[in-house]
Amino acid sequence: MLPVTYYPVDTQELFRSNAERITNKPYAKYFNGDLWLHDDVMPAIKEPMPADAAIGSSADDLDTLLDPGYHKVETGFCVTDDGHPYVTSLTRFPGCTPEMFTWWFWWHSVEPERYSLWYPYNHQQAVPRDKDVLTRPGVADVDRYIHNKHDVVEYIGPMRSEITITFAEPGELGFDASRLDEAGIRAHACGRLSMNNGIMIHLVRDTADGFELRSRYIFDQGKTYSTDDERSEAIKFAYEMVLHDQTEFTHLSTFLADIYGEFGQGS
Repeated sequence: MLPVTYYPVDTQELFRSNAERITNKPYAKYFNGDLWLHDDVMPAIKEPMPADAAIGSSADDLDTLLDPGYHKVETGFCVTDDGHPYVTSLTRFPGCTPEMFTWWFWWHSVEPERYSLWYPYNHQQAVPRDKDVLTRPGVADVDRYIHNKHDVVEYIGPMRSEITITFAEPGELGFDASRLDEAGIRAHACGRLSMNNGIMIHLVRDTADGFELRSRYIFDQGKTYSTDDERSEAIKFAYEMVLHDQTEFTHLSTFLADIYGEFGQGS
């Protein structure tokens, strides 16, 4: 594991603010600014991946994520040949279960302090439009966030971003829903992003010691980056996105089992 040591000044200030406001919360002990990346991630973020290894948002492309095995590149970033940012990311969660992942995706949005646990330097808040469903009795964990819009404020690299995520069933994005079970998909958090009109895909598969999370951020319905300056802008954005994803999910993997064990029965 390699420590993350670079934090833009604004994110350092957000970390101090997050640390202060979480002090009296019952889960404050899970607030930890020591962030890490796995050694094998480093080559993947040193240079862009081949553009021909990216997939698009068509149903045929998405369904390749339901095939056995892995894609040519599972962690990387690029600008596609037709001028769109693309990010792929694989994170492993030893000692964790898909049920924990599904629980986390509604539990973290109950109040901003919970969201800051996930990425203490970069996460400010994730506010669901329907807050009542988060604590409504008798609702399955997955139904507390699916079809619920979340207004998110966070940093992606040095850039403060305000993003609306509309969570959706995978089939609503184009996946063949009849194949999910056979493909071993045990949990998911997919949706549409207001940022550059993109889609976000998080699919969970069991492993021998926990689960793995395969993520994609596809922006082929948004702006096309054509000029050299625009493509330079797009590749920087894609780089910051893969680094953000790897950092937040690697960090989550270090405490998800413990926080679920303490708070996963309905707090």
